[in-house]
Amino acid sequence: MRALILTLIIILSDSASAAPVVLEDFEKLDGWNSLGKTASFEKADSAAVGSNAIRVTLPGTVSKQLSSRPLQGSPIWDQYQGISFMVKGDGSDLFGCLSVGDRPTGAYSYIYYFPLRNTEWNKITIPWSALVPEGQYDPIGSTGALPPSGIKALRFGSRWSIYFNNAKIPQHSYSIDQVQIEKQVEPTSTDYKARAFSNVLELLKNKKPVHIVCIGDSITAGTGLSDKDSQRYTALTQKILHEWLGYDDIIIESRAVGGAKSTDGRAWIPRDFVGDAPDLVTIMYGYNDKSGTYTKEYFKNSMDDYIKRLVEKTEGKTAILPFATTPGTGPRFVMMDDFADAVREVAAKRNLPVFDLNRIMTKIGRDKIENFFGDQAHPNAQGHKIIANEFADFLVKSAGIKTPKPKVKAKAKAKPGKAYTWTFDDRATNWKLSHSEVTLAPGKSSSSLKFQMKRPGKDHRRAYSPAIPVSEGQRYRIESKIFCQTAEKGGIALYVSSYPNAESSGKGQITHIKAASNSVDREETLSGTFTVPEGMLSMEVLLWSSSESVGAYDIRDVKITPIAE
Repeated sequence: MRALILTLIIILSDSASAAPVVLEDFEKLDGWNSLGKTASFEKADSAAVGSNAIRVTLPGTVSKQLSSRPLQGSPIWDQYQGISFMVKGDGSDLFGCLSVGDRPTGAYSYIYYFPLRNTEWNKITIPWSALVPEGQYDPIGSTGALPPSGIKALRFGSRWSIYFNNAKIPQHSYSIDQVQIEKQVEPTSTDYKARAFSNVLELLKNKKPVHIVCIGDSITAGTGLSDKDSQRYTALTQKILHEWLGYDDIIIESRAVGGAKSTDGRAWIPRDFVGDAPDLVTIMYGYNDKSGTYTKEYFKNSMDDYIKRLVEKTEGKTAILPFATTPGTGPRFVMMDDFADAVREVAAKRNLPVFDLNRIMTKIGRDKIENFFGDQAHPNAQGHKIIANEFADFLVKSAGIKTPKPKVKAKAKAKPGKAYTWTFDDRATNWKLSHSEVTLAPGKSSSSLKFQMKRPGKDHRRAYSPAIPVSEGQRYRIESKIFCQTAEKGGIALYVSSYPNAESSGKGQITHIKAASNSVDREETLSGTFTVPEGMLSMEVLLWSSSESVGAYDIRDVKITPIAE
């Protein structure tokens, strides 16, 4: 802080000076705090400037509130063009991140991601425009947003512990020194235009190598699927195109992150696109923006900025295909329509094509769409098949390829399954109960399976049905009546656990069926469909509640009903 004040005095005494404003020199590490089990900080083994620097270990966050109020005279910072810092990476392919703002977390926080490959001290200098808002507010320095003079906090790290396809971010470390505001910073180039979509279609038509990257949130990542790597729509589309077009040089990969908003995606562009630019990038954000109460106008501007940053990062070598935001179930069936319109409007403005997944999915109908979703947000395996087939059809039709689509080989019909019902009136019901808070006990009107969770537990609470013999391809409707007595935290959901053996032993493949709404003093029926995956010989119905849950639920009339072909 002493360095910041002294620098400010120098600048105020000579307003024509181009001397930087030092926000933090790390000569002392007083005031820094870490948050998260894997986050820590210490004195670095070397310094870029002076005698000391900080070394942070993440995931998690390491942050400092520089001041409680803006410093007197700091409005002169608003004349400066950007920020710089010294960084020494750990040699990994991971990325670090710097955040500046009003507070370490909360509103008016702006973030920038940078590579850690360089193990020597190097200076990174960026304009204010390179920093991305972490919420629904405008870029730093723009009208009505936080000006540079409002910077009172620094942070390294973020709330994220996962990255591509929800894999855990490995532990990583880097050293930082001399964070300062710069008088003059070169702006980023804005001369590039996105590669023509028709160019990518020609590659498909001529059987040339094509690399497609699909960006998005948990929908694209395949959350809720029992085998994400083979069942998410990216993998299925790739398989369909290989068979349809007769060559294997088509790569379609997901770089999606569960829980991501469009603002997160904008910040991740330096991290998500390293090395050779892909031929085509598809973008599907929106569900979490809606959960964050983003307005249509802000979401539209955010998507437009994402595309602008992507074009700059890939230097116009990548074609861009936005997906009109898909609907969910329940109220989300209609709530996503304005975001789908926003995507269409951005695409029209930038003369880009649109894959209108919103219209495709809404045609299924509000009453039927739940058959293709595991919950309000996430398509199940059948839902991903619909997306994959429609996406493949869109690409082939757009390319003008006349090759007939291969017919799916009909598999031998699965043997008819059996129906099962558990009312829990029989106290000898052979369910496996994993926790003392899960019991067979008197319920509201009869005996029930009871989850009575008075406080968070050390482990998740589970109840498994007896093993049910099944055959690959069989389809069932799984349902249960649940009465919610109290719901203070967390909740309960219905799943199926399937196994490649007859006794349902070992680690099961978990498939989400439906989560309870947590409506207190009300009974509801959780219901969904399940198709037995390849190689599975048995399954169990699973009622599951997380370790942090607090509440009481009565479960009655669990049913397994075969669905005729």
